[in-house]
Amino acid sequence: MPPIDCEDQELLDGFLAETTELLEKLDDDLITLEKSSDDTDLMNRIFRSIHTIKGASSFLGFDLLVKVAHKTEDVLNRLRKGELVVSPEIMDVILEATDLVKLLVSDIKAGDIQERETDGTINKLLPFLLDTAGVSKPVASAPQADEQQVSTPETAEVTSPQPQSPTATDLPSPAVEREAPIDSPPIQPSVAVAQVPVPKPASDVAPKKAPAPPKPAEGKGDDLSDNSTVRVDVKRLDDLMNQVGELVLERNRMIQINQDLQQNDVNRADFNEEFGKLTKRMSFVTSELQMQVLKMRMIPVEKVFKKFPRIVRSMSRDLGKEVDLQIIGEETELDRSVVDEIGDPLIHLIRNAMDHGLETPDERIEAGKSRCGTLVLAAVHEGNQIIISIKDDGRGIDTERVGRKAIERGLITEDQFATMSQREVFDLLFLPGFSTKEKATDLSGRGVGMDVVKTNIKKLNGLIEIKSTKGLGSEFILRLPLTLAIIQSLLVEVEGEIYSIPLSSVLETIRVDQRKFHLIGGQEVLKLRDIVLPLIRLQKVFNVQPRGESDDFCYVVVVGAAEKRMGLVVTRLVGQQEVAIKSLGNYLANIPGIAGSTILGDGRVALIIDPVAMSEVCE
Repeated sequence: MPPIDCEDQELLDGFLAETTELLEKLDDDLITLEKSSDDTDLMNRIFRSIHTIKGASSFLGFDLLVKVAHKTEDVLNRLRKGELVVSPEIMDVILEATDLVKLLVSDIKAGDIQERETDGTINKLLPFLLDTAGVSKPVASAPQADEQQVSTPETAEVTSPQPQSPTATDLPSPAVEREAPIDSPPIQPSVAVAQVPVPKPASDVAPKKAPAPPKPAEGKGDDLSDNSTVRVDVKRLDDLMNQVGELVLERNRMIQINQDLQQNDVNRADFNEEFGKLTKRMSFVTSELQMQVLKMRMIPVEKVFKKFPRIVRSMSRDLGKEVDLQIIGEETELDRSVVDEIGDPLIHLIRNAMDHGLETPDERIEAGKSRCGTLVLAAVHEGNQIIISIKDDGRGIDTERVGRKAIERGLITEDQFATMSQREVFDLLFLPGFSTKEKATDLSGRGVGMDVVKTNIKKLNGLIEIKSTKGLGSEFILRLPLTLAIIQSLLVEVEGEIYSIPLSSVLETIRVDQRKFHLIGGQEVLKLRDIVLPLIRLQKVFNVQPRGESDDFCYVVVVGAAEKRMGLVVTRLVGQQEVAIKSLGNYLANIPGIAGSTILGDGRVALIIDPVAMSEVCE
């Protein structure tokens, strides 16, 4: 792609931002249209989206994109006018065309415009543009280039034959395209003229069979939006500016107090009082400022969820299954750093539920269920976490079969399986390479198993747990932090060393006499009410040298991960504090049981403990 100047770059950036926003919603709208073909507003919104993409790409001279969008628009226009009826066959082709549009837009975004094969997809669209006589019926006929006419704002579009973004003086002589009226005018570029080639009759198109365009990847890589930018509500910017103003006032007050102190123009009592007030105000304003910045990073989890109707539709057709996908809580907000990372795990779990969990219509009827299976994807806030669950009403997990597979693969012994709880059997699914599939397929895990999912969730300091009843269905529950930047933590001391434990994992703290500890099978435990709590001495884990004679009394921090409970033995509780997570760098990134570090108020570095990893290390 040739270099472009700043003015053209602004046009290109605007085009990419608008087109990306339209495409992000398009898949979901098309799947919804297939189920609600009589929704006129939805049909018009879809038509306007493609219409706008065509017009804007035409203005910037992206000919391949115009070509595909134009034919897709023609088919949508016939659907809109009732000349065609929405069917799975039509929707398959429109979705394929939409994928090709996404691919072409991603090429533009990457600055690497290629000569993509488009004839295969366009030839699939052409049969839906034929009239009863078998002749191509162009819905939006265009006059010859020398027939210049004045266009109305509702129908105006812009194009340029140049391959790069033109300046205003570079625009060719205008010609206009007559369009069927649109219910409301789409967003148009500032120039209100267009030139679009007349569609060729079907007889002029070679009936060759071209390969289908490659579909975008279904993971986080298919997201067309630029992760370096984020849309922010103006009100949030106003709130942020107000807090910055408050911070400036407190800074000025601090400077004044410092000047008075330097000039000895203040007595000790007055200074202490004023400094105490300033400290409280600074603490309040900083907390508010932090909250406003975090809110600016929050985006709806819909950004990820919007991919799944398309995936479920495609898989249900491939597998011959009927599936009703229900999405709940897509407006729930989550830090964008977390949103960007959960796409792959969720896609794997969705595909797993479709392939392994839900039965075929005949199998469901035989089991006394409805033909159509239900798959529920839900998100909800719970404290300082977000809970995402994938629940199906399928066949459930056969623990006996899982156990037998693990024994066959040498992962466990017969004796170990005989003493395992249901949760421990479910945990076998997360072992590397484990799969109950006899043969790897392209549909679910491709034989990889669930270990990749667990690894990705652990990177986010999250948890995953499974609930399942054989014959009734399964539920995979992800517990994720709202943000990866700042956490509420409990500071503890271990022989003079300070450690931070995420408060989200802390269930309770108790002061206990060490003489009540017991040793069972080499493991220290404490009988706490009706449970036997395994204990982990952080002093031993981190090899901290004792500072003096040990006290009979110590503190036990009870932490939980899913259904697991354990006690971390510490010397003293320092208190609760909000801490900013700092990376330990690549060299120290993979230390077991450590999630990162933070800097305390006195400048010391404190390690942040990962309770989940800690329990696994000490098992």
